[in-house]
Amino acid sequence: MCTGITLAWRDIPTRLIRKYQLEERIIQRSETAEKEILFLQRHRRPLLPVFYQGELQILPWGNRQRNCNAPLAWWCEVSTLQSGAWSMYAPEPVEILANFGLERGVWFQIREGIQGTIIHDQHEQPYVYLILQPASHYYQVMTGYHREPVFLGEQI
Repeated sequence: MCTGITLAWRDIPTRLIRKYQLEERIIQRSETAEKEILFLQRHRRPLLPVFYQGELQILPWGNRQRNCNAPLAWWCEVSTLQSGAWSMYAPEPVEILANFGLERGVWFQIREGIQGTIIHDQHEQPYVYLILQPASHYYQVMTGYHREPVFLGEQI
């Protein structure tokens, strides 16, 4: 699984940082390291940076609201999408931008991003879900988890 990601500060336009109050999510791994913006699933308002409709957007990470018809989840198994179980939601593929991922306290580098899907609720509000697949042996040893995100252009 993946419970958090970071994206370099410089990769997010200032207008989006201000609009979504991302200043409070800035981290810096060392004095010489570049600033990053942290996106955690456990944030009060979980968000993800995604490339959607030709531009970077900051969208809600999954759905926690029972009064919404989008799935109550943060992730979707690739097998679930392939089976058509979510076809009623008309999922759209999306690229989740990330430089690092976090699972069980272990940070790992992400070179190109993570595959995600967007679902719109009955009010056309979009929700982003990470796509998960069975984890590689390396990922399982590294994080202790049996599922990993579908990484774009690489296998960890």
